[in-house]
Amino acid sequence: MKRLTLFSLILCTLSFSALSCDMVMGYRTSERLPLIAEHPNKQGLYFSLYQQALTNIGCTLTVIRAPKKRILKMLADGEVDLYPGMGYSLERDKYLLFFENGLMVNTVAISHIDTAEIHQISGMRDKTLLTAIGSNRSPINNDGIHLRQAHDVSIKSAFNLLVSKRVDFFLDDEAHIRYYIKLHPTKEIRFHPCCSTPQPMLLGFSKKSKYAQIIPNPNFSKLLPYSAKNSTQILSPISKAFAFKEALKKIKDNGTVTKLELFYYR
Repeated sequence: MKRLTLFSLILCTLSFSALSCDMVMGYRTSERLPLIAEHPNKQGLYFSLYQQALTNIGCTLTVIRAPKKRILKMLADGEVDLYPGMGYSLERDKYLLFFENGLMVNTVAISHIDTAEIHQISGMRDKTLLTAIGSNRSPINNDGIHLRQAHDVSIKSAFNLLVSKRVDFFLDDEAHIRYYIKLHPTKEIRFHPCCSTPQPMLLGFSKKSKYAQIIPNPNFSKLLPYSAKNSTQILSPISKAFAFKEALKKIKDNGTVTKLELFYYR
């Protein structure tokens, strides 16, 4: 009887391990309030959003913080499952799948207040643009823009460099910038009507994740540019990653995402 009880406990433990699901989100060490606090604090809109979606499909969320370049390597190797906000590029398409996370992003340019207003990327010619190492440089395709790259650029460090005129421009999400200015008022920063239009924010999901089963995309078209929706591979509908994708869509449709945004951007 004791042997049978012991066997049952072992079987239950193994079954739980097989069914347990803990997805790992990777992010750089610097803060991006209100999306995520500075390492080691993981709290913010990203954590609340993904934790809610994962809870709905019986999963938990673990957060790993490291320099972005290292996180990208971990994504490529399948050691990290997802990156919460990731711009699409052909290079990243090699090891990531992209889908919407329910948030919106509107990339704008900012500079010192003395800088003349620009309306497109080409207006940065012969100027210095601050970027993070490992960041997606799209839509920066123009020659003549001097890139100054730094590790894990925070909005605070970007503002300091702009105000001291050590760089000329910085690109970031408008809501993120305005949130920072609300907490740290300044009249030394200019917004420029450049360089994008509002669009859904994407997350990057590792193709080597144990939760991602990859299948050929039957709707892929060689006649169209590669994009998050026009890639050669997609998630299998039976994968846990696909369930996560659908859970994010559901909490957007039912208003949960809007409530989270109102709470964190208040």
